Amino acid sequence: MTKNNLTGWRDVFSFTLKQTLKSKAYIISFMILLLISIASMPILSLITASSQEDADAISPIEKVYVVNKTSLPEMDFSEIMKDPAFQNITFETLTQDYNKVSDRIKTSENTSVILTFAEENGTFGLDFVKAGTGPVTDSSLQKLGSAIDEQFGLFRIKTLGITNDQVSMLNATVSTKVTLTDTSGNPVAKEDTSISNAEYWFIYGILFLIMMVNIFASTQIATSIVTEKSTRVVEYLLISVKSLALMVGKIIAMLTAVIIQIVTILIAVVISSKVTALFSSGQNQSLLSQYLPKNIFQNLNVVNILFCLILIITGMIFYATLAGLAGATVSKLEEINEGLMLFTFTNLIGVYIGLGAASVLMGSGINGYVIFAFLFPLSSPFILPGAILIGKATLLMALGAIALQLVSIFLLFKFVAKIYETLILHTGNTVKLKELILMFKITQGGKQR
Repeated sequence: MTKNNLTGWRDVFSFTLKQTLKSKAYIISFMILLLISIASMPILSLITASSQEDADAISPIEKVYVVNKTSLPEMDFSEIMKDPAFQNITFETLTQDYNKVSDRIKTSENTSVILTFAEENGTFGLDFVKAGTGPVTDSSLQKLGSAIDEQFGLFRIKTLGITNDQVSMLNATVSTKVTLTDTSGNPVAKEDTSISNAEYWFIYGILFLIMMVNIFASTQIATSIVTEKSTRVVEYLLISVKSLALMVGKIIAMLTAVIIQIVTILIAVVISSKVTALFSSGQNQSLLSQYLPKNIFQNLNVVNILFCLILIITGMIFYATLAGLAGATVSKLEEINEGLMLFTFTNLIGVYIGLGAASVLMGSGINGYVIFAFLFPLSSPFILPGAILIGKATLLMALGAIALQLVSIFLLFKFVAKIYETLILHTGNTVKLKELILMFKITQGGKQR
């Protein structure tokens, strides 16, 4: 890969970036994504506010007919009625005919329900009957049922004559602790490197976002190369620049265009979160911060963000080069999916290794497999940025992963340099992986001679 092979890549980069930014498809998709990101936080705020209002709303149920078919005495519902949501409910023992009351509820008394306490073989059950239509919904009935079920458990304990102290003893948490010791019997401290459920989903969200951006950018690169091949535009471009310079310029240009979109969208989400929180609660705390792991803000500094960006960008360059090579193996747009099979397979390997490492982190913490996933060039762009932001990966490990990625990119470019010039003018059937390897061996042998 000599200097002459890269001459003119800046011109290709500038031309491709300008054309991409001016294209209607790019602008329309950009505007749609931007609008979605701006509207995401207000919609999330409305959903959470609606859920809170439902939780605090007064129950539409006005009367509960109680049928006791157990060996227990009548239950006292006074504690339930202390809840503001249930204070308007009247509990009444059913003395009339069950079927008549049931028919009346279904026809005219749709704000009432029948509650039956049943007992069979030492097992208790709570059954409700409500009108098929009316103000009493399944969710409101489920909310009341949960409250009654909780009080019924306490009522059973009280009926059996068990004291509060005895209940506390029965419900006391039993924990076990395993202590590692050396040969002398001295305790050996072991750091807990596992992650919480919130941290796992944070890593998963970062991984999923990087995967989507990676697939989107790489598919755009491959499609652009196939389009230029099918329209024979590439033949005119090769007059002034080498094929490798053409590929490098297009890859960097398309990645730049995608990164512009993603960065703008992330900024819009953050601003939307802060503005939504300000107008909904009058506080400066962003709505987004309520759903992120708390310790992320302890690790959110310039150095960590810089390392994360370098990891993501180098990883995207690696996968984009694969996609560019895949695009060169295809002659028609209809065959683009077949040509991208190798890229898709490689991308999925990296994603699944990263997901496996996240699961291991949540279960048992850092071990050999997790360190492998952090350093392996296919998986490190997906898993390592999230791990850095939650403080589960050191900067030294990030440096090692970046070094391995750069080596991988160099080797991949060396491979591509040998065969890309032939592939870029290739027409006909899609070139398979075996043919690519054979082509590389031929060009390598030709150079040695």
